[in-house]
Amino acid sequence: MERLNPPSFAQELRAGESARLFFEPARSGVLSWNTHAESGRLSFRLLRARRPSGDWLDHAQWRPAGAKSFSPEHEGTRVDVDVIYAAQPFDGIEVRAREVDFELVAFSSPVRARPSLPYAREALILDVPARSQYQGAQEQRGWCSPASLAMIHAFHGIDQPVEQIARAVFDRAYNGTGNWAFNVAYSGRLGFRGVVAHLCNLDHAARLIERNLPIAISYSWSDGELPGAPLARSDGHLVVLRGFTREGDCAINDPAAPNVRVVYPRTAVERIWQRNEGVAYVVAPIGVEYADVLQRAAER
Repeated sequence: MERLNPPSFAQELRAGESARLFFEPARSGVLSWNTHAESGRLSFRLLRARRPSGDWLDHAQWRPAGAKSFSPEHEGTRVDVDVIYAAQPFDGIEVRAREVDFELVAFSSPVRARPSLPYAREALILDVPARSQYQGAQEQRGWCSPASLAMIHAFHGIDQPVEQIARAVFDRAYNGTGNWAFNVAYSGRLGFRGVVAHLCNLDHAARLIERNLPIAISYSWSDGELPGAPLARSDGHLVVLRGFTREGDCAINDPAAPNVRVVYPRTAVERIWQRNEGVAYVVAPIGVEYADVLQRAAER
């Protein structure tokens, strides 16, 4: 049996403390956090061989009036909105935030992609409510990320307007609603446990859907790569994967599609999603242990 490393977790991090997360060596990854604190400022430093390597770098700040990301660059480490990059591999990260208690802190890095196995089971499709990303003045640009989050939240029992979520996850520095970390952080504010995770393929995703967890996945495509897509191309889009047809194709809630609920070819979705490193929002009600769910999802 082969295991993939799931995101690394620390739970119940208290104000004034720092958390050290360790994992297989990586050059990039995404930090996630869940807290009920209305205001806070989070910073991190990389670890190598379990020792600090580099200075503390500011990562995010949030207040009731809004949130913003920082994109520092220092001694081979840089942050691009929500993704941390390093010129040299690192095997740990230390996180701190003054005067803030965290229910969860997690770090996820890309995993080795592999093709999923041929689908050989009955259809498995979760009844995820449909929400459109096109809201009023945002008709042209859309809000694919907050719309996807709204669908997952509604499935788990908290139904909010897409506009409300878009305001809550808006990143004033990035000037948009697509900051992955800010999206799952908002799930945490509602009482869910949310992380950004990197999954290896659709089999990996299916293990989560089997546990009643629809996931938001991020992908991009060019002309002809995604049959039936509502747009000819996109350099970044989020949708909700809610299951699979009997043939194994992907049942998706696409917030850009006119009817939202669509079916896309399995091979096409896996290809364009894996090209984007298999990034997903995994959001669950309290009581579902992420370390357990994601570790089991990684088993073959």
